[in-house]
Amino acid sequence: MTTHFAEVLARESASLSGVTDRAKLACWRRRVVKELMTPQSPYVLALRQSGDVPERADLLERWCELIAETLDRLLKSGATEDLPCPSAQTSRADVDVRKTAVLILAALHGGSTLSQIARDPWPLNAALDIALAPFAGAEDDSPARTENE
Repeated sequence: MTTHFAEVLARESASLSGVTDRAKLACWRRRVVKELMTPQSPYVLALRQSGDVPERADLLERWCELIAETLDRLLKSGATEDLPCPSAQTSRADVDVRKTAVLILAALHGGSTLSQIARDPWPLNAALDIALAPFAGAEDDSPARTENE
């Protein structure tokens, strides 16, 4: 496996295994955003649209599994019980952790692309706000943007 792929998986495995509540999920999010805003970070290199496609697919699948395991652990531990449900029609027990993990990866990938082009973390944070909505305590805490920004 490519070095930056292995490094991302090692960091994510260590980091996500320590996520036991919304505050730690928010810390994970801030760290990943920082990594994705650093041009030569292994995270940026791993998400590039170049290189071995099967290897990139394996990275994304394994990263998705790590995220899904973390979300499942948070839901089972009751760490999200006191949050209002983002949709009145969906209970926290109905959150599909696999789909949510895919959504988080899509937000990381697409949001980081937009943020790197704009040289602004706002698009990445906006995408993660939506992806992490069932775990609302992990929202971006940076100032809100106005229409003129």
